[in-house]
Amino acid sequence: MVESLRQPEGKTLEFKRHLSSPDGFLRTVVAFANTSGGVVLLGVEDRTRHVRGVADPFGLEERIANLVSDSIAPRLLPDLEVLPFRKTHVVAVQIHPSPSRPHYLARAGVENGTCVRAGST
Repeated sequence: MVESLRQPEGKTLEFKRHLSSPDGFLRTVVAFANTSGGVVLLGVEDRTRHVRGVADPFGLEERIANLVSDSIAPRLLPDLEVLPFRKTHVVAVQIHPSPSRPHYLARAGVENGTCVRAGST
């Protein structure tokens, strides 16, 4: 994980401070699945790469699993891992390129909910 913190956000790496508003996170997951895959690190500030950590990493891990399962079609199964970092934890969400593409945000439908990754956006 330390190597990831030295890299800027890009085509396969995204930092999220928290999951208070999950829409951006879900769009990123869909875009990673529809392109080259990638990793989202939760608990890390995106501009500074400062590790803030998450308060309840195992609760967040469960919330992420439910969000992805309930919000993305066709079904997508990311790899979730709680990573210790100094005196806190970061949650890593690994999304592999999917053979079942296109994935999309279920509530928006395939027409408006499909996302792809272009560079760091």
